[in-house]
Amino acid sequence: MAILNIEIKAKCNDPEAIRNILIEKKALFKGTDNQKDTYFKVKNGRLKMREGNIEHSLVHYDREDIPGPKRSDVLYYHPRKEDLVKQQLQKAIGTLIVVNKTREIYYIDNIKFHIDEVDELGSFVEIEAIDKTGNIGAEKLYEQCKKYLSLFQIEDKDLINNSYSDMLIKKDLKIIEGTINQAMEISKQIPEFEDPYEISEYEKRLKDNWHLILIAYWKGKPAGFKIGYQIDDHFYSWLGGVIPEFRENKIAKGLASFQQNRIKEKGIKTIKMKTRNKHKTMLQFALSDGFYITDLEKQDNKKENRIFLDKEL
Repeated sequence: MAILNIEIKAKCNDPEAIRNILIEKKALFKGTDNQKDTYFKVKNGRLKMREGNIEHSLVHYDREDIPGPKRSDVLYYHPRKEDLVKQQLQKAIGTLIVVNKTREIYYIDNIKFHIDEVDELGSFVEIEAIDKTGNIGAEKLYEQCKKYLSLFQIEDKDLINNSYSDMLIKKDLKIIEGTINQAMEISKQIPEFEDPYEISEYEKRLKDNWHLILIAYWKGKPAGFKIGYQIDDHFYSWLGGVIPEFRENKIAKGLASFQQNRIKEKGIKTIKMKTRNKHKTMLQFALSDGFYITDLEKQDNKKENRIFLDKEL
């Protein structure tokens, strides 16, 4: 069943105040649910198995990672509790992360409210304006979300732009500015680097240029790297990768986000990169991250065609 949601998630410093407003508005209280959300490793959107006494479902959703009201296209499947869907998915595609929370569930008409206490993260409030029939429309749903955003007196600084799963992953993922030698050690464990660069190539490219050498650690272990440097008025994202055993933990996304935030702080507005036809995963990632193909350099072997991409920050 496909459903359109417009959602808001925010840190909640005073759950009791939110609870009192909902009671005053005569919201329908559905109960308190102890929920376990198992997120699976997928390339597009998010896929989770929610296990609770009130809510028990397999959910796939695509949602914008922006603060404030955001659109979410959701697909629900409601298996029986004795079904082996979760175990099948764990074996087939693997578990990304598990989120445990206590959730109070309220409704006012088509609007659903959550007061959540999330293990390791704290207290949150969610507002979901839901269109199950297609008769309400996104514009009205946005208006409903903004109404309760104001009523709950939620401040911009408390708005959350991603999921609980992303927030927990960030606790496991640490990114620092590192050294050439650290990057080279990680590159030796990445099979796509068939002919690794010598240290002289790193030094030649980075010398006299403002540059970033980013090292990613997953639960304390070196997991990936990303290197780039400024050329005139743009930043060139030159080299990077993630060790295979750590892939699908959103490490590449974390590295890209860290890099782009630092570039913006520097006042650079354009980032460029290039890849090859044979590196399909890298190309797909770049396109999903907002890059556009700007040029193609053909080679005798089509797999070696160079693809040039830009992104405005």
